[in-house]
Amino acid sequence: MTRLLRFSLLSALLIHLSVSSFAQKGFEGTIVYSIDVNGEGLPPEAKQMFAGSEMIMSLKGTLARTDLNMGVQKTIGISDAKAKTSYTLMDIMGQKFKIVTKTGDKQPTVTVKELTETKEIAGYTCKKAELTIEGQTDPVVVYYTDQILNNGYNSQIKGIKGYPLEFEAAQSGMKISYAAKSVTKEAVDDSKFTPDNTGYTETTREDMMKNFGGK
Repeated sequence: MTRLLRFSLLSALLIHLSVSSFAQKGFEGTIVYSIDVNGEGLPPEAKQMFAGSEMIMSLKGTLARTDLNMGVQKTIGISDAKAKTSYTLMDIMGQKFKIVTKTGDKQPTVTVKELTETKEIAGYTCKKAELTIEGQTDPVVVYYTDQILNNGYNSQIKGIKGYPLEFEAAQSGMKISYAAKSVTKEAVDDSKFTPDNTGYTETTREDMMKNFGGK
């Protein structure tokens, strides 16, 4: 179970980077991603636990919200580019944590390697890049489109001039893949960006990794 929890923390880190990096001006709507989890030695019951996992990104001007539900983990990420703040709410098997990020907070260094491969995803032509995140041994593969631009606020994925519609990461022999299956321009209510955070303990990503046996 520790292996699954550490993997959940990696997925939360990716969501935290995404929600703080890609809130954008001009676009309002939702992007729905399917999630696939695989890996050597992944028990059938664990595979079943992650079946049907999905991520929904809601964007409105400089506000962004990510909802992720995958087995033992439920995560909500909120970013307000105007206030220059973001936070992540994580519920892992009933343990609730709130990770807050402010301007000037130290973030993992991300190195970007642009590649030549392209792919059509949800009606958008996407370019491929490979990211190396400080503290993670395996790179993250990303396909992004420059037809959906970000506003540059607190961007941890510097060098990617667009929005990620597919990304994949590995940890401890497990692999998690996100792929956009729909991009919809629609009105998003302001209340979406003020979720109830009652009962969450404020902490840091580093302390969470230590508590769950990570680095």
